[in-house]
Order: sequence, then structure tokens, then C-alpha cells
Amino acid sequence: MVQCPPVLLRALLAAGLAAAPPAAAQDLPVEDKLPVGAYAAYAVSQDATSLDPERPENRQLLEKKLGFPVRAVQVFERHALVGSGAARVLVPVPLGWRGFDDGRRTRLFHPNGEVGFVVSAVSLDQAGGWDNVREQFWDQVRQHALARRRQEPRYAVALLRLPGGQFGVREVNIPDKNGPFSSVIVFMRHPGDPALGVRINLFTPVEDFDRYLGLAGLVLRDIRIPQR
Repeated sequence: MVQCPPVLLRALLAAGLAAAPPAAAQDLPVEDKLPVGAYAAYAVSQDATSLDPERPENRQLLEKKLGFPVRAVQVFERHALVGSGAARVLVPVPLGWRGFDDGRRTRLFHPNGEVGFVVSAVSLDQAGGWDNVREQFWDQVRQHALARRRQEPRYAVALLRLPGGQFGVREVNIPDKNGPFSSVIVFMRHPGDPALGVRINLFTPVEDFDRYLGLAGLVLRDIRIPQR
């Protein structure tokens, strides 16, 4: 039976993370770039069969009411674009991965269930605009950092201020009851709707974080809007 990977649940616990207004965030380091990897380093298949909604493991996602299996819209040499109904974008995913969309988030994951990323939309109108989203997020990051440092001495965090107004946070050794994990969260402007932002959260075991960090850069680079 297919179950929602435990790490997916961990990522949802981190979903509310954020960081502080620039003045309040001065005590945290700030980084201005993410690495951009190669899909060949993350793909585990030569084709897109894992994204076939009719495969038994994908049908079970629907039967278990986790969401609708994602499907490939366009297939390239080592990755595919899948539709995210939740964020209204096409998201790149390495071949051999799979995922589902529950209407609020699109969750894509490696077959081992321990590495994945979550894509969702953010309403800028409700948040008071792009700058307010950034400041609210960074304020939350700062607050979480204090508690996490007490729980896990190896915890490390850096704010991200990326080109084009993208922002986020990179965290290593996030304390969790199932063992520490690492995560990067980035907000980008929606490529097709100025009233929305797109939130991307990549999560991995601590020992795999450096390797998969480049996947976050790929997703940011290659995410796009559906063709009408």
C-alpha cells in the first residue's frame, strides 16, 4: 500500500516558516544565490512512466484521498513538466519521480520518499503585497530559529535574497521527532498572475541536502505557466 512519505509530513510542518523584516533579520546570515544542478543528477528513470496516473501506486494516491496524481505535460531527456493545479504552473520534475496535487499543494517526491518538494500559491492581496510576504516570512524564520537552536545545536539557517526579488530561507538540521532534516523554501512571483506568488519547499535528509540543493535552482529556473 502506498502511504504519504513521512518526510512529506515533515515538510508540511515547516510550511509556515518565514523570516524577519530586514532590520530584525540582521542577526541571520543572508545569501544571494542558489546552485543550479543538472536533471541527470536527480533522475532515476529514462522515461516518464512513473507519472502515469493509471499506474497502481498512483491510483492509490487518489483512492487514499491524498490528491490527484500529477501527469506529464511535456517530457524532456531527464525531466518532465507536470501540471500543478494548486499553483497554476507547470513544474519540472526529474524522471522517475512522482507526485500528487490536493488542490492546495503539489507534492513531488523521489521514489525513496525521503526527498521531495512542495509547490503552492500565495495570494499577495491577502498578504498585503510582495514586500509584506517577505517580511512576515522572515519574521517567522527568526522566531523559529531561536527555538530550533535550543532543540538542535547543529541547526543552521540563512536567509535567501535572490535575483528578481525571490526570497526564502535555507535550513540545515531542522529538529524533528523522526530525526533532523534540511530544507530550502523560496518564494517567487507567479509567472502568469501578478496577484500571486509561488512557494517552493525542497526537503531532504541532512546528508543529502548539498546534493539536492541544485534541484531547487532548477525548479526556480524552469517553472512556467501552461500554454493556452
